[in-house]
Amino acid sequence: MKTALPFSGYSRVAAIFLLSLASVNPSVVADETGNYTVKYDAQSITEYQQKWANIYGPLELAAGGSLSVSEQEIVVSAIPFQVGADFSVFDHLKYIAVSTQTFQVPEHGSLEFSAEIIAHTPGTQPDRLIQGCYGPAFSYLSPTDPCDIPYQQTVLEGQQAGVVLNMINFETGQLFDWFISGNKAFALIERLPTVVTGSPGTGLDLAYTQIIREVDIKAGKKQRVAIRYSRGPDASFVEYFLNGELFARVDNVGIPLDKQGVPYTGYAPSTGDGEPLKDRLNSFVIGHGLFSLLDAYPYQHPDAPELSVSIPMSERLFGQGAAGQWSKFKVQQKVQQ
Repeated sequence: MKTALPFSGYSRVAAIFLLSLASVNPSVVADETGNYTVKYDAQSITEYQQKWANIYGPLELAAGGSLSVSEQEIVVSAIPFQVGADFSVFDHLKYIAVSTQTFQVPEHGSLEFSAEIIAHTPGTQPDRLIQGCYGPAFSYLSPTDPCDIPYQQTVLEGQQAGVVLNMINFETGQLFDWFISGNKAFALIERLPTVVTGSPGTGLDLAYTQIIREVDIKAGKKQRVAIRYSRGPDASFVEYFLNGELFARVDNVGIPLDKQGVPYTGYAPSTGDGEPLKDRLNSFVIGHGLFSLLDAYPYQHPDAPELSVSIPMSERLFGQGAAGQWSKFKVQQKVQQ
């Protein structure tokens, strides 16, 4: 049974919880240079629940999905997806867990999150066309309904269903993601607006969501992914690594890619100039989960009603799903001397 979730309450509760995480200090031991490495795996469901929080509730786990934890890996399965929402960014979330520890970023140095991922995303379709209608949330319930201004967009495989590693700073809403699907991988950079995070000061002129680059991968094979944020007196950049190789780099974190004039996939043009965030990106948490990304940016934001697109549930949930396996979560801090 497909379920449309009411997220207004979830968003308020999650925002409070997310902001509270920013004050949590991780129990890490650095060497004399300030460097450290932390393994962030869980050996049991009890340890998993101590290390990770389902801040938006069980999502697919309440609709037939499953979670298992062993010494070797974490496995989350939702085949097919059953939950969705024609509201804000909340259709994107099929399962998400964020670390209950935060990890600090040195003023001069880097913080890196990494993991190994195996992704299965049955039901995804090459060149899947998503149809909707310009208008407020919940205004277009079926592709057969009349529509004054139609919307359609061809979406990537990983937008239909993805197994994800997140690096998130809740104070600013800035995040970096790896999306792994059955045959593809892509890197995403995003700054969530205040209406999503609850953290003040991020309007549409500062928010953005952009897919940097996509690549083919071998189906069913383990992918080693890493995200490294670095900063210094004159630098603020993020690097994405795939199987030990540099995949993408974004400088001037906080400024959208199109405003920097650098190549990206075209999803999605920004609505403002952004702002440099180097002095505010002082900590991050790790996230992992199952996602989709089928909506039109800026996701029914109240400050841009002319850009709002309503997408029916039948276009959001069309038989696709995801099963993700995560292992070898690792956090590394390196201080530049």
